[in-house]
Order: sequence, then C-alpha cells, then structure tokens
Amino acid sequence: MFRRWIELALRPVRELGTVERLVLFGVAVLHATGIGWGLPSTDGWDVDGVAPRDFLPGLVETYTPGKYFTYPPLHLALLALLTLPVTIVQLLRAPSLAPHDLVATFLSVPVMTTFALVARVVSFLMSLGVVLIVGRIAAVVFPSARRARAWAMAICGVEVAGTYYAHTTNLDLPALFWASAALLALVLALESDEPRRLRRVAVLAAFAIATKDQAYAVFALSMPAVLVAWTLARPPSRRTDVLREALVCAAIVVGLVLVLDAAPFNPTGFAARVRFLTGPASQDFAQHSRDWAGRLSALEDAVTFFPNHYPLALAPVLAAGVFVAVTSRRGVGRVAALVPLLAALSFTLAFNCVARRVEERFMMPQMQLLAVYGGGVAVFIERSVAARRRGLPALVAVLAGAGVVLGLRLSAGMLLTMAGDARYDAERWIHEHVRPGEPVEVYGGNVYLPRLSPALTVERVDPRPVTSRNPMPGIVERQDRLGNVEARRPRWIVVGMGHAWRYLQEAHGPSDGRVLPRIQEAGLADADTRDYFRALFAEQAGYRKAHVSHYEGSAVFPPRPLHASLATDVFVFERR
Repeated sequence: MFRRWIELALRPVRELGTVERLVLFGVAVLHATGIGWGLPSTDGWDVDGVAPRDFLPGLVETYTPGKYFTYPPLHLALLALLTLPVTIVQLLRAPSLAPHDLVATFLSVPVMTTFALVARVVSFLMSLGVVLIVGRIAAVVFPSARRARAWAMAICGVEVAGTYYAHTTNLDLPALFWASAALLALVLALESDEPRRLRRVAVLAAFAIATKDQAYAVFALSMPAVLVAWTLARPPSRRTDVLREALVCAAIVVGLVLVLDAAPFNPTGFAARVRFLTGPASQDFAQHSRDWAGRLSALEDAVTFFPNHYPLALAPVLAAGVFVAVTSRRGVGRVAALVPLLAALSFTLAFNCVARRVEERFMMPQMQLLAVYGGGVAVFIERSVAARRRGLPALVAVLAGAGVVLGLRLSAGMLLTMAGDARYDAERWIHEHVRPGEPVEVYGGNVYLPRLSPALTVERVDPRPVTSRNPMPGIVERQDRLGNVEARRPRWIVVGMGHAWRYLQEAHGPSDGRVLPRIQEAGLADADTRDYFRALFAEQAGYRKAHVSHYEGSAVFPPRPLHASLATDVFVFERR
C-alpha cells in the first residue's frame, strides 16, 4: 500500500519532460532554501503558523463539545498523523495527562523543532504540488504548445508569496494546493466533457475548504459560472447531465465539509466557530469600510497588488496568455480555458471584497492561478518561429523571460531577508552584551521575539492575563501595565517592531473606503501601552536605544517585508 502511494505521488513528476523537470528542480531549490528559518526553537517566527504549537491543541479543541479552533481540522489532522510517533513518545514520558505536565513535556527545543520542520516540509511539498498542477492545467489550456507547461511552472514557481509560504506552517498554501487540484479536476472534466467527474472536483474542493475556510471563495462564483457555461455549450439533449451532477457535487461539498469540520460531533462548537469567523475573525481585521466605497477600494487594492507578487513585466504576458487561451478554443474547451481566470475573479469578489482584506496571502490564489496563462508564451514563441518573424510574439517572449528572471530576484530577495533576519543579529548582540542575572524585559508574542538564552533572567510583561499568552520556556510571565516600568526597573528591554508598530501608528478615520482595522483601533485605545511605547522609542521613558537590529539588504536584493514576519527591526533598550 505504501509503495502504491509513492507511485501515485511520483506519477506527476514522471510525466514531465526534461525541461519541465529542470524547472521543477529549480523551483524546489528556491522553495527549500532557508526552510530552517528561525529554528531550532520552541516556537516559530511565521505569524499565524499552526506549527509547532497549535495543530495538536487545535485538533483537540475541534472535537471537544462546545469548543472550537480558529481553523478547520483537516491539515491539523494530517500534521498530527505525520508527527504521531513523536507525540506517542512524549505522551509516554509525561508524568500525567494534566495540561501543565503535557505542556512541560512537549515544550522542548527538539520536539517543537521536529513539529515545525515536519509542517514546513509538508508546505514545501504542497508548494511543488501547486506548481505541478498549474503546469498541468496550462498543458490542457494550451494543448498545441510543447513548452506551455514549463513556462507556467516557471512563472508560478517564482511568485513571491508562494515562495514565502513554502517555508511556513500557515494554512494558506495547503488550502491552495487542494483548491488548485480541484480546479485541475474541473478542467479535465470539461476537456473530456464528462460531468460525472465533477464528483472528484467536489471532494477536492471540500478538502480545500476543510483546510482553510476562505478557500470557499475560489469556487463560490466560478463553479456556478462554469456549470452554466458548460450546460449551454452542450446540445440541449445532453444538458441535464451537467445539472444533475452539479446537484450531486453541491451535496458532496456541503456534506463532506460539515463532517470534516466536526459539525455532527460538536454542533455547538461548530456554530460558535461560524459566529467567530463571520464576526471578530474577519470584521476586526477588515481594512476597508463595510459599504460600496470600501468594496471598490478593496477591488482597487487587489488589482494594484500585482507588483507585490510578480514584476510588472509579467502583467502584459499573462494578459496576452488569457487572450490566446480564450480565442484559440471553442465550446467546452473555451470554458475549460476560462476556469483559472474565473477562479481568480471569484476569490477576489467573494473574499477580498467581502472580508475587505488585501494582503499577500489573500492574493496568492489569484497570482498562482493566473500563472497558468503564462503558458501562452509558448504559443507566441511557436507562432513567431513558424512565421519567421519578430514583432509582438517575440516581445511577449522577451517580457516573459525577463519577468521570470526578475521574479526570481524578488523571491531571492525574500529568502535573503529570511537569512538576514534582524532577530539573528539581536540574538548575537544580546549574547555578547547582556550578562546572566541582569533583568531583561520583553514585550509581544513569541513570533516577534529573538530566541533568548535560558541563562538570562527574562520577564515578559503585558496588561493581558498570563493565561492568554503562548508560553516561552525560561521566561517569567507578568501581568502589569507597561507604563509601570519604573516600579519594575529592568536593566534591558527587548521589543520587536513586528509588535510595537501597532502602538506607534497614527489613528485615522475612513478615507476613500479604507479604514483602520478594529483590532488596531483597540490597541491605540489602550492609552497606557500606546503612550509607553511612544515614550520608549522617543527615549523619554528612562531608557536609551542600546542597539537596533536591522536587515539592510542591498540595491539588488532589498529587504522584503511580508506577513509581519519579515524585515521587522528588533530594538534593545538599556536603562539610563
């Protein structure tokens, strides 16, 4: 059985030609470089990642009556299965199953680092899976072009967000993996004109939604549009097949998502999670107002976000690819060619404009799917060679080549930002200048802090209850007003800008549909914390800046901020 699974996993690679394999190898090197970023450690630096800390507790909470976890359980269950041997060993070593004993047993560098690496390797493999799927769709959309798959894979592989999330434990990329697999199944069903194959689409779509809820938006508008177009493209006598299978497909998606999301086993917890998702989980982070001005500004930001993912040189290339795909196909084949574009539009309208958020992870599905149309470059090249002329086809080929090279530069810049992370520099400086026994005070979540030696005397201060924090071994947790620093009198203060920026920004009202998210308004409303941070950074709180850890980058590879995880400075203050 295990051998058969290996055979199935390797089949997509064996189908590739030499050029496609070289492209995949290059993408694999790009996506694997720096996969140990921030490790070894008892926690990770990837903001909103589910490993090493969250996937096991999240799985337990999902199936505990009345409780819920932020995310659906499918990927959590996969990680739990892959790390099961380590989990069993640690459970046998624990003095008891009491929560404090389990935390103490699991919260060690070897265990947490293993969990994090397993989860990151899974993300890495799924990133390659997305690249393979995008290439396969391109081969179907551009059937006459030999190198369509290679071009689509190369463009998809250098997309910045895909490169970043291949290194993290966030659920965005795993959800995209299942969603893109569903879209491939849909394209193949259309190409063969077999409505019954929609059932496979339904199962894969359910897996995507059960990995991260926002994946619904990939299908919310695209599937109805595709099914209607498919129905109309068939003779009247054969249209009922599509409609019947569409109903079966909808039943499979709804039923499977409910089962995977534990709704039958924990209905109250499931209902509470739905309320959470439609309430604070989305509305507290909305960047645009809840009106048409806000939705239009979200749409505008989505369009102008392209340079955050690809060099601008690729914009006309992808646009030309869409034109070629649509004009060169007929009937059901044209519907198949439109699937990636419709899915990208669906996610933009059904998520970005509804949740009113535009960030790299929330634009990654569109950018990765649009890479399918990069396969059109092969069509332009072949036409140019056949006609023995230059002109527009040659221009598109040049732009595409330059776009891939420049895209590689953008992703490489992101990897260098990881390698030069300011937290590494902060760790070195603290090791050289802070002596054991000198009191050190830190602020913010684990993801924003450098790894601190157990030999140091460290206290984390926050006005929130200690029980609401993610524990860090060797650090004493204290609940207190930050402004009460004179009573505590630490010698050193360490704070990352990834945490502090929210208190240093200025409040602003609605402007052209854009608003300050509620979660940031709440932070600014905490007058004590806000005023303290502003005084601290202005060196008016009794402390001076002893060291600022900063990644400068270079003219060729400038720093690449992403997901509040990268290119954030770390400040070390010393008492005057």
